[in-house]
Amino acid sequence: GLPPDVLNLYPHQLSGGMRQRVAIALATIFQPRLIIADEPTTALDVVVQRGVLQMLKEIQAESGNTVLLVTHDLAVHANVADRVGIMYAGRIVEEAPTQVIFTAPRHPYTQHLIRSLPMIGDKSVKESLSGAPPNLANPPSGCRFHPRCPLAIDRCRTETPAMVHLSHQHRVACHLVTEGVE
Repeated sequence: GLPPDVLNLYPHQLSGGMRQRVAIALATIFQPRLIIADEPTTALDVVVQRGVLQMLKEIQAESGNTVLLVTHDLAVHANVADRVGIMYAGRIVEEAPTQVIFTAPRHPYTQHLIRSLPMIGDKSVKESLSGAPPNLANPPSGCRFHPRCPLAIDRCRTETPAMVHLSHQHRVACHLVTEGVE
């Protein structure tokens, strides 16, 4: 919640966390069925992040609406989301329940992303992807990840993979997975 005196303040007089709470309050006042929260915790300290995320979870639980959370912070997804969609170069490459994404990812990009996460006590050097992200004004043909994918096959270079259901709740767009070459 917000203290009543916030009503008399200007945005520049509020902390980052207070501004986020005001934005969430304004976005939810008419009880929308869908809330799109684009990077709601960016530039906030961990304690304030937790408060903002808790507020979103409470609003969702009370109103039964859907919260579409857009963030680069996978820790936020792990703690808040029921489902996760992983995007690369503007396309969803994998979508599944959060637990599945973190424990059994199938797309090579998702696998790399999860392996790159820091773990407490793990002092190993994390491997980065070779190459650079594609220019979205002129994306590569086929799978957009193929120039950086260590497992790419010829088909990846020429044909955009379709999103395929691996199970009722797990979808992936990867020729290697659909061909069983993994």
